[in-house]
Amino acid sequence: MLGASGLAMLMSVASIAPAYAADDTDNVSAAEVENALADVSPHLLEEAASASATADAAAVVVTGETAASVPRDPADGVDLNFDGSSLSIGLPALDGTATAVTLDSGAITYPSRNGVANTVVPLSDGVQMLTTVASPDASTSFSYPIEMPIGGSIALAADGSAIVTDAAGDPLVTTGAPWAVDARGVAVPTHYEVAGTTLIQVVDHDAGEFSYPIVADPKFTYWWGGKEWWPASRVNVSLIATAVAGYLGMPGAALIVGSAIALCNQAGRGIWVYWTWAGQVWCTGP
Repeated sequence: MLGASGLAMLMSVASIAPAYAADDTDNVSAAEVENALADVSPHLLEEAASASATADAAAVVVTGETAASVPRDPADGVDLNFDGSSLSIGLPALDGTATAVTLDSGAITYPSRNGVANTVVPLSDGVQMLTTVASPDASTSFSYPIEMPIGGSIALAADGSAIVTDAAGDPLVTTGAPWAVDARGVAVPTHYEVAGTTLIQVVDHDAGEFSYPIVADPKFTYWWGGKEWWPASRVNVSLIATAVAGYLGMPGAALIVGSAIALCNQAGRGIWVYWTWAGQVWCTGP
């Protein structure tokens, strides 16, 4: 039979156990984010550019006529200004998210109590927006609502990357192909989806046995390049694939390139071909 002191101790333990479990599962501190990023292969992570700060922005990077602003309040979104255009990209999973903390690396992170933490790496040519998924109970879908010029839209390329364009179809920013890795460096299935002017990264961390935390990203970079419309009458998949593969210095990859072009032309009306001065080439459908 328990005495009064024993009963009080049991009641005390019972009262703190759920809170402790919740902290373990759902609280994501700045230190935990920093440790999670340290385990990610360096080739996936960008280095933060030198930045200043203001009363409202935790980091501001100005390069020539471009400017990226990372907010202190995560609800304000990330602002990109370039070549007379501007975008604002909202952060996902904001419930229970705290104000900005600057990591030693220069990245800006937002601790949270919902099992997911956002981190923004300010770059000279855009931003990398990282999601740290610390809980197996966390969502598998992360939405980035984008405020863009009227008439703008988002399209997905054959490699899974995304292109944000203005009303005339001219690219404003692009992303790389999506990636996600667990704490052991194992790739986690991921892809982008589009809903109106929102880019959604789906991270299927419930599709297997993965080690937490999981880190995923989209990286938004300013568009530096060109584009050209090739109508169906000009789309000779074999010839285009050979030419593009040769341009990339990978003549043996013509079959892969041809498959991508065929996907872009699945509507049979032609394709948009995009390129950057960094040597990237890809296409989208009409």
